[in-house]
Amino acid sequence: MKSRVKVLNKLIFTLLLLCASILPAQALTIKFSEAELQDKVNKVMPLVKKTSFMTVELTNPILTLAKDKNEIELQLNVKLLMGGLENRGYTRLTGSLSYKSEDAAFYVTNMQVHEVTVEGMPEFFTPQVIKMAEQIVNPVLDQMPIYKLKDDVTQTMVKAVLESIEVRNKTLIATLDVI
Repeated sequence: MKSRVKVLNKLIFTLLLLCASILPAQALTIKFSEAELQDKVNKVMPLVKKTSFMTVELTNPILTLAKDKNEIELQLNVKLLMGGLENRGYTRLTGSLSYKSEDAAFYVTNMQVHEVTVEGMPEFFTPQVIKMAEQIVNPVLDQMPIYKLKDDVTQTMVKAVLESIEVRNKTLIATLDVI
């Protein structure tokens, strides 16, 4: 009985290998509109970071897709509470899309602050506010998939690697190379 099971397992394995070698490599293309990405980011707002002397709150994200750089840009309202005073302004961040094959999911990663303007904030605090903004945004977006491949039989058997990312007509297009 055990030998029959072994033979059957070997036969199934051989058939799978044969099918894998006969079928051509495929690419899977997934498209994300600005509106879809905006909706995902809206769901995690507002974001707040507190220290012993300062609180930074980020709200009202406006997401755009950078045309030339294949990046995602976020502009956020900033509220800075410090010493009983409230100052408001905005910040602009950019990041990229990454694919984690072990999760079969896409994430926005490596968000970097390129600009912070807060009315009434001394320039002395700008580097600290930039650091806090990155510390607020990155852990949240790094753990929040913006798209997860469906759990049907085909996609759970497939392992894929990110082949390319490009922005065309306000749509982020990710191509996975199915291996």
